[in-house]
Amino acid sequence: MKTLLFFMGAMLLLLSGCTYKNEALNLESYKAEYKGPLTKEKKTVYVRLVKDLRADKKVIGYVEQKGDTLTQFYSNVNFEDRYKEGLGYALNLAGFNTDASAQAASLVAEIYLKNIQLVYNDKNFDANLYGEIEIEVIVRRGDEVITQNFKQKGSKWIAPSYNSKDLEPFLYGLFSDSIDQIVTRLTRM
Repeated sequence: MKTLLFFMGAMLLLLSGCTYKNEALNLESYKAEYKGPLTKEKKTVYVRLVKDLRADKKVIGYVEQKGDTLTQFYSNVNFEDRYKEGLGYALNLAGFNTDASAQAASLVAEIYLKNIQLVYNDKNFDANLYGEIEIEVIVRRGDEVITQNFKQKGSKWIAPSYNSKDLEPFLYGLFSDSIDQIVTRLTRM
């Protein structure tokens, strides 16, 4: 009888400890770490807007197990605000003047977040975490309109995880790399 109770207690502990803990993912603010090229002349940039075009602004990915979606990753972060703030820091570090009106700026940018997707799976041992952030940037330079699309992709292997919080550093890496990529492109205009 004692053996049966011990076995049942051990199984309960084992099963309850191995369930997936899905919490909202947080995204830290951009840590002023831009190390890309600097603008050659002191250009002014005005970020007119950052708009999140995703249908569901909370869902940012899912856990896939044996081909089925086990659970979705979600975040309560306002990605529009994070990108606007991060771009401001990175643009200043790249030598841009961001204290200009839309009429006075040499470049006027609109940023559209089209997709943020993280996928954690159990398929292989090379990489089990994939991510992609897709952004469209429309830049107006005088009468010229330039549209550029950015896809920041990444993958890595992480130890089997039962907590969505383990993905936050990976999400931050995609976020900061996408900001750096946009600013680098703006320095070449």
